[in-house]
Amino acid sequence: MIGTSWKTDNYKFVGKAFDTAYANRMNKLSPVIGEVNAKSADYELTGTGGYGEMPLYVGRTLNEGQQRRAFKTIITPDEFTLSIGVDYKQAKIDKLGETRKVGQRLGDSASMTVYLHVLRMFANAFNSSCLGGDGQPWASASHPVASKASSGRTFVADPDAGTYSNTGTSAFSVAAITAAQARANRFVTPDGLPFLCEYDTVLVSPELEEKAKRFFGENAKLLPESANNDANPVEGMRYIVMGGGSDGFTEKQWAICDRRLMKETVIVAYNTRPTVFNTELDNPLVDMFTGYVDFGVGWGDARQIIFFDPS
Repeated sequence: MIGTSWKTDNYKFVGKAFDTAYANRMNKLSPVIGEVNAKSADYELTGTGGYGEMPLYVGRTLNEGQQRRAFKTIITPDEFTLSIGVDYKQAKIDKLGETRKVGQRLGDSASMTVYLHVLRMFANAFNSSCLGGDGQPWASASHPVASKASSGRTFVADPDAGTYSNTGTSAFSVAAITAAQARANRFVTPDGLPFLCEYDTVLVSPELEEKAKRFFGENAKLLPESANNDANPVEGMRYIVMGGGSDGFTEKQWAICDRRLMKETVIVAYNTRPTVFNTELDNPLVDMFTGYVDFGVGWGDARQIIFFDPS
């Protein structure tokens, strides 16, 4: 008589392979993408804010301040699933480890689903129809610096606070990188203070990876393409390829960012992190595994990154 104990053994293999495959995929983005547990219908990602510089204390008169705020982004997680059946005979004569591969492949599907949504978020940085909490696309020449009030869950821009640009058309080069670093140090926070940042990471398209290796690799102490063997001012920076297949940056697109601030303001919000379930079926000869993830992606600020599209 065929029992169902074989299904229990399968789950041990599938579950472990699933978790390993997911972690390996997502580690590539972890330096610049934060993760939170939302546990709600949506997640509110609020930008920075503060009270600004303190005025001089004169006499016994207190200086009352007012908070200057950034904007709020609403991230709404969605559910994604994929189910794969394993036959009893397939598991019994599993000489090629197909049962373990079910877990690995479901893990790949789960991680690639999250990964592709992140790539598309970066690709849509230049899309005028994909707006953030400040009413602008992520890469914009007219981001409002601060909000002045809120209408429901939407924050209203303060026109008196001005705007800033986090986009450009420079081709990927050492000169463009150092210019962007200087430019970022002129940004201000919503309350008017200097935006303290360290633009230490570059995001590139797959086509620009070869150039990034020459700029930031182990043998990059000297300025690439320099006839005078000048010191390389960007040696030691990190780079991440932000593209794959038809998603992410196009051939000439790139960006530079502060990876610490990116993890605080660019996130994957999970209601349920990728997992695999063993589904009970009436058929004792089929074991069903379902990969599941409930998540959304979003950004809450734009000062920590500058995008470039030379095309």
